[in-house]
Parts: sequence; structure tokens; C-alpha cells
Amino acid sequence: MAMQLLPSHGTLVNRMIELADLPWSRQAFEDAFARNGWCHGQDPDAPGVGWEEPWWISGEELVDDWWLLLGEAPGCRRQPDPAAVCDHADCRTGCFVEHPFAYFTDPQDPREWDNEFGPFHSRPDVDPEATAEDFAALYQRMSELFRTHLGDPLPEGSYPPFDDEETFHECLVWERNNSWVVLLIAEDQITYGAYDRAGIQVRPRI
Repeated sequence: MAMQLLPSHGTLVNRMIELADLPWSRQAFEDAFARNGWCHGQDPDAPGVGWEEPWWISGEELVDDWWLLLGEAPGCRRQPDPAAVCDHADCRTGCFVEHPFAYFTDPQDPREWDNEFGPFHSRPDVDPEATAEDFAALYQRMSELFRTHLGDPLPEGSYPPFDDEETFHECLVWERNNSWVVLLIAEDQITYGAYDRAGIQVRPRI
């Protein structure tokens, strides 16, 4: 058993709530990424943030790196203006920004697991003795932080289903201005379920 975790959870909660207060335009979100220091590794020849893929934000690769998981870029598919805010449902459905804050795995053979998926158990940001109960307790602490800031989450069924919700093991949703704030535990699809990840998503309300 092992858990990789981000150390500064209070700061992360504040930053994700700030994202939920933004207008849903590509410019607004990319400016926020820059303010948060999430563009330090950006390719100077690239046109901007690489949406629809993991976006590296800190650390050394395979040592202590962290990233965002990004859906489709905010804005309007029918307008090239990066400052455009769009209310078309089809332009908003696939948009999200997720900041994972913990990954958990419980392989039978950690050494064999690391040989297949890359170094994990030896990373400095990984607790190799963490249990599934520790992972669940961390998720619960994060939910309490959100309750302190945003109140109680919405009742299940009071928001539309998300496209990737079938991979969620746990899900709490809050409404914030024109956004949903989602606290989740999900199967990590990038690694074909090798990890469970806990993360915070911000999505436009539809």
C-alpha cells in the first residue's frame, strides 16, 4: 500500500474555489494558471496551455512532479476570441480543470509494480505505509475543508451527470456561481486503473 499526497491542502482548496469564481473563458483560466505558478514549464513556442491532457505544474518528472488534468478548453468552439464566455451547452460539457491531491495503490508486489509503472514507492512525496483507511480519511478531511468554505454539498441527483462519472468511486458536488466544484475519488484512467486518485474538479454549470 502507498499514497502520494500534495502537502498544502488548504491553499489548494482556496485556489480551486477561486477558479470556480472565474468567467468560463480560456483567457481567464490561463491567466489564473499563470498567477498560481502553474505555467513554469510551458514550452515558449507553444500557443498556450495544453488542454485535453495532463498539464505539468511543478516538480521533477518521476520524482516529485504534479499536474492538472484538463478537459476541453473553456470558451466557444464557434469564436476564436480567447476572452469569449460561452453558454452553449455543447461548448461547456467537456470543460473541466482537476487538481489531484492524492494517489493510492495497493499492489501485491511494490517492486514489480514500480518496474511496470515507474518509480512510485520510493518517491519523497509518497508514504509507502499508507493504507486505504488513510486515503479515505484524507478525502474526508478535504470534504470538511470544503464544507467550511462552501457549506453542505448538493443532494445527489440535483446536478446533471458528468461524462466521466462512471469512473468515480466517491463524489461530492457544490454549486459556486457559474461552476460546479467536485470533490472526487476516481479510478485513474491515464494509468488504466493502476491508481485511485483523489482530486478537485471545477466544471461550468450547464
